Amino acid sequence: MKIIFLNSSKKWGGNERWLTTAINGLAGRGHSVHLVKRSKVVHWNRINSNVNIIDAPFTNELSFKTKKIICDHIRKNQIELIISTKRKDYFIGGRVKKQINIPHVIRLGISRPILKRDFIQRILLKKRVDGIIVNAKKLKEELLSYPFLNKSFNNNDIVSIYNGYKIFSLKKIINNKNNSTIDIRSAGRLTRQKGYDFLIEVAKKLKKEKIKFIIKIAGDGPERKNLLKAIQDNYLNNEFFLEGEIDNVIDFFNDSDLVVIPSRSEGIPNTLFEAWQVKKPVLVTNVGGVEEVLIDNFNGIICEPRVDDIFNGIVKYIKKDRKKLIQLGINGFETLNKSFSMDIMIKKIENYLLRFIN
Repeated sequence: MKIIFLNSSKKWGGNERWLTTAINGLAGRGHSVHLVKRSKVVHWNRINSNVNIIDAPFTNELSFKTKKIICDHIRKNQIELIISTKRKDYFIGGRVKKQINIPHVIRLGISRPILKRDFIQRILLKKRVDGIIVNAKKLKEELLSYPFLNKSFNNNDIVSIYNGYKIFSLKKIINNKNNSTIDIRSAGRLTRQKGYDFLIEVAKKLKKEKIKFIIKIAGDGPERKNLLKAIQDNYLNNEFFLEGEIDNVIDFFNDSDLVVIPSRSEGIPNTLFEAWQVKKPVLVTNVGGVEEVLIDNFNGIICEPRVDDIFNGIVKYIKKDRKKLIQLGINGFETLNKSFSMDIMIKKIENYLLRFIN
């Protein structure tokens, strides 16, 4: 196959991690893979050297220069399929499809109820998208429940493929440090969807209860200023830290006691699997496809996306027997190894995409 991926991101996040895995995996299986990225963005250094990377401005959804760069490259290299991974890219990919009649597949990693109300996106999905990849069965069911999508897509047009991971060997996995201060960590884009404002409120309650803790979040995004202000306003400067973007989330989690994922909406969060790689107990809000992979009190703790529920979940963690906590992390690691390998993910993506190639 000759495939071109579109990604207009300015920052590194879960979407970009998935894209890197998919691109490198498909290229490794002998396919001709191309990536059109935003000019001057440098976080694609993880892409294999045999992938053709092209710069484009991606100024907006109507960027004629971006569309021309993509169309010219497709014609020159006889590309057979476009894959778009962000909202802006869906529109650009749709416009390219209309102009040169090429199959267009989008990847959707989180629940987007706005699709029901966004008239332009509804038209786009009905007319200029041929297939959709999601990362959770629940997300596929949600999309097929929308009447406007149900009329345009059948069950096979939308595919649920869980994210895959390569298990890395660490020099040492740190388990349950003998320290009275609980080290809580999370990682992701600083957006409202990720629910980090919940953790501010949780921190206030933990401090009021005189529980010793620190919370560290790796990542950057539009909510950074609001979160910093909330940290200062609530006198949490000694307990709550925004670490910015980091190179290795897995190493970051390895130093923690508990990984908390407080999202308001997700498909299945990448950070869940990254925590499992270092056998860490996880507390995850019950959104998206979380219950498809996580069994409460077996390979993690599930709570509702509310402040009191997250707080109670953390307190429940603190009171748990240490051996049981270690077992939660071990069970998560075994779940990851058994069901979420990178090879399985790439083979499923490959088989799905082949159906669009004449």
